[in-house]
Amino acid sequence: MMPIHADELNVLHQFYSNYGLTQREKEILSLLATYGYTNKEIAENCCISEKTVKIHLANIMNKIGIGSMRKLLALLLQQALLVSRLGANDQVRVASVGMV
Repeated sequence: MMPIHADELNVLHQFYSNYGLTQREKEILSLLATYGYTNKEIAENCCISEKTVKIHLANIMNKIGIGSMRKLLALLLQQALLVSRLGANDQVRVASVGMV
C-alpha cells in the first residue's frame, strides 16, 4: 500500500463531513477510493463479510443520493479537483444533483 498524502486526506475528510458518514463508512470508502480495494479485500481488511461491505456502500450512496459506485467515485474525483483548484482550506460540497 502506498501512503496517503495530506491533500488526499483533506479531500476525504471534507467529503465525510459533508455527508455525515459513520466511522465504518469512512473506513470502507477510504479503502475503496484510495487503494481501489474490491469488496472482498475491504471485507478482509475490516474483518467483516462482503455482504456487510455492500450494505455499508449502499448506505453511503443513499446518504449522498446517488445510485452507483461509478457516480460515487466520480463525485469524489470532482470534489478532489475542486479542492485542488480552490485550496485545501476552503469548504467544498459537490452537488449531487443530476447524479442519480
